[in-house]
Formats: sequence, structure tokens, C-alpha cells
Amino acid sequence: YSSGCIFPMETDALSQFVILAQSAQGRACEALVRQALEHSNVFVFGELLECPNVQALQGEFQSTLELLRLFAFGTYPDYKARETDFGELTPAQKRKLQMLTLVSMATKEKIIKFTDLEAALDVSARALEDLIIEAVYQNLVVGKMDQENECLVIESSACRDCRAEDLDFIIETLSAWQSTAQEMVQALDAAVLYASNSYEKQRVAQEELEKEVKSIRETLKEGDSTKAGGGGCTRMQTDDADEESKRAKSTRGRWVGAPQNR
Repeated sequence: YSSGCIFPMETDALSQFVILAQSAQGRACEALVRQALEHSNVFVFGELLECPNVQALQGEFQSTLELLRLFAFGTYPDYKARETDFGELTPAQKRKLQMLTLVSMATKEKIIKFTDLEAALDVSARALEDLIIEAVYQNLVVGKMDQENECLVIESSACRDCRAEDLDFIIETLSAWQSTAQEMVQALDAAVLYASNSYEKQRVAQEELEKEVKSIRETLKEGDSTKAGGGGCTRMQTDDADEESKRAKSTRGRWVGAPQNR
């Protein structure tokens, strides 16, 4: 499975907030950040977080800055662990953070048990199904729910913002992918070589068979020509014997039936 890219609608919405953050300061910038956290099409926040005016929120609006960092890099369990520091989330913010948590889990595991998702997202089984469906419609994950085995099978997922401490995991993942790709290339090369050798053997065998068939045909033609050049039919010995027998009977009949001279 793979991680996807940011979709055009999401990029456009994020770009608008980044542009506005260039001029917004103080409380206006803090309100802008909260709007971004509420926006239904914004799921990455790293570019907004790097804006100087947003970084300047540290101090007076520290909680809002920390909340933005949480949405950029964190998960719902991270929020629950420091709920008093972040304050209460709005329903839209809570829903978004839960879907971002799903994305984080999807980037690390191909098969995720429903029980693990319910625990991480703090939702019931029914609410989890609705949340997964919404995440799929938002193009955050691509996969299917396996009701029989009670798990979510991930095919691909969107990207989240990257922290410095995530680099080792990314390098490890890419290295594993490269190793797998190299093994696949080697396997394909071996298959191509086998197919080429098999074709060559088949071609040689076919040529040998055609030569043998041609040789047999030529031999048969020579035999037919020899018979045709023998000069007519050959009388059999039995035919000669029959002719001699007939002549003998004929001669004996003439002598027996002839009158006697007195």
C-alpha cells in the first residue's frame, strides 16, 4: 500500500489560509488558525504552521499554537492525554482529528483491527463505520472494511505533515520498499531469462522435428519412384503355377478323349 498526495481542493484551501496568515497578526491570526482547523477540506497544516505570524502566537495564544501542532502531527490519543492543555474541541475539530488519527494508523499498518481503531478514536463500532466511510469520501484513505475478520484493509492513504522524528521511519519504509522493488526486478529478470531459454529450446526442437518430417517424406517419395520405374506389373509365382496346371489338364484331356486306331 502507499501514501497519496494532497488533493487539489485541499491545496487550494490551505493556500488561502497561508496567504491570509502573511498579514494577519495577534487575535486575527489566532482566529484564522481556528478557522483552518474547522475547514472541511484542510487536513495538512505544516505550511500554515511555518508562517512567521503563526509562530508569533506563542505566548498569549500558546494553546491555539499547540492545538495547530496537534492537528499537524498528533493524534486523538495525544489530545486525550493532554486534554486540559488543549481545551475542548468543537465537534468539527474532534471529527477531523479522529480522521487524521485514522490516516496516521493507515500509513503504518495495512490491516487495522476494528478494536484498535475504536480504542484509538474513542468511538463505538457503529460510529467507527461512519467515520471510515467519511474518511474514504474525503480521499484520506482507500480501502475496504472486512466485516468477517473485523478489520480495515488499507490500500493507500493521504499524507500527513512530517516531523523530524518521523524521518527515520520514512527512511526505513522507503528502504524496505526499495529492497522489495529490487527483489521484484530480479524475479522478473529471471522469468524473462527462463522464457527466452524455453523459447530457444522449443525453436530448436521444432526445427529438428521439421527436418525429420522432411527426411521421411523424401524417403517415401524415393520408394514410390523406384516402384514406378520397374516396368509394369510383376507376375507372381502362384500365377505361373496356375497357368502350368491349366495347360497340363488341357493336354491330358485331349489325349484321353482321342479315338483309338484299329
